[in-house]
Amino acid sequence: MSNGDARFVAPTTSRLRVMRDGGSIIRSARIPKPVALVDTREREPFPLHANHPNWIGGERRATLKTGDYTLEGMESLLSLERKSLADLVACTVTYRRRFIAACGRLARFRWKAILVEATCEDIKGGFGQCDIPSEVHPNSICGTLDAIEAKFGIPVIYTSTVQDLATERAASWLSKHFTYWWLEEHGYGRVLIDSDRL
Repeated sequence: MSNGDARFVAPTTSRLRVMRDGGSIIRSARIPKPVALVDTREREPFPLHANHPNWIGGERRATLKTGDYTLEGMESLLSLERKSLADLVACTVTYRRRFIAACGRLARFRWKAILVEATCEDIKGGFGQCDIPSEVHPNSICGTLDAIEAKFGIPVIYTSTVQDLATERAASWLSKHFTYWWLEEHGYGRVLIDSDRL
């Protein structure tokens, strides 16, 4: 975390734990770190690799038809849509049709989520503290997100207005999905730690 975020617990600097028979298989199985693909329309992308080189092996720009982030090798399987609080307010009213159409496309992915750069408290507290000029009621935003999750089966991940925390959640989500997928694809089963089957 940056100095301004010193009040938060720092993220881990170690790799994900992948254990078989009490030992790590990260090196012996040559489990790679994922390479994040970031949509070219992202004006200020999360610093996934810069902040979390233990989880993310690199990142590059790509034109994504759906979502803002995916992973090399998983382009047709995984998509993460990122929404700032201001963007979410706009998508609830002004760009609603476009947003719902994008959610329809996002729903086709095996693994998908909408990552909101705000907590539920941030949304329910109104937008005066965020300098977002809007007549949109906070309940409308929460209700829209609940409806999208119920209709399309797209999980909503509430994070934080603090970019480092939102970046950490995105990097963790991406790296875990990649590692489970890689293990399954290479015959190790969809399990990180065999002792508890997680």
